[in-house]
Amino acid sequence: MQSTFHIGQLVRLSEGAADREKGRTYCVVNIVPAGTERLPAYLIKNMAGGEKIVQPKDIKPASAHALP
Repeated sequence: MQSTFHIGQLVRLSEGAADREKGRTYCVVNIVPAGTERLPAYLIKNMAGGEKIVQPKDIKPASAHALP
């Protein structure tokens, strides 16, 4: 299955994110191979250095004017 997002793309967490994480912009830094769900996962990182692995349903593209 093809990836929805690419390395270097800026993304935001989808609506279900914790309040403290809403509005933060993250950068996709790696694509994790597909697991049992047959969907790739993404390693994302914010400017503070926080990293997390998320599924495609958990993120959305950031606006074209977003800053990392």
